[in-house]
Amino acid sequence: MKKVIIPALLILSACILSACSKNENTEKYIYETTAYQYINDPNHKELQTKCEDKEQIEIAKKIIKDSEKAFKISLQEASDRDLGACSAYCPDKTVLDNASTTNVSIEYLNTKQDGDSGYIWVKYTAEYLDGYGEGFKGSYDVVSRWEIKKENNEWKVTKITEAI
Repeated sequence: MKKVIIPALLILSACILSACSKNENTEKYIYETTAYQYINDPNHKELQTKCEDKEQIEIAKKIIKDSEKAFKISLQEASDRDLGACSAYCPDKTVLDNASTTNVSIEYLNTKQDGDSGYIWVKYTAEYLDGYGEGFKGSYDVVSRWEIKKENNEWKVTKITEAI
């Protein structure tokens, strides 16, 4: 009986240990499917802190509100406006022509401003629906880091970094 139990325990132990061991493919999968893909990025630490300065938060939220229009005007129209780096969010005119509804939400995550520059972390969703209420284009829960600069007393998004 001992001859059967000991090998069975050894096999069971090996299975348990291998299931808990570090697996490169598992880590890669977790990294690729995690919304906050900045874990290995030095900027990820910016998400681990929280801005307490009400004035900075107010500036960030105003920039976010102003940037929402970029999702609702076409690339062609964007050339006539100064949207800064947010012009990257402008859809093609055909998307807007085919969309009966555009849903945009931008969630503030964190900010820091120092003098005339800084950053804002946001999570946004942009969805374009046809006349039947079906989504035909969209981006969902995208975590994004916006670099901002103050030029002529106006804050602008100058660079956008997103996980891919």
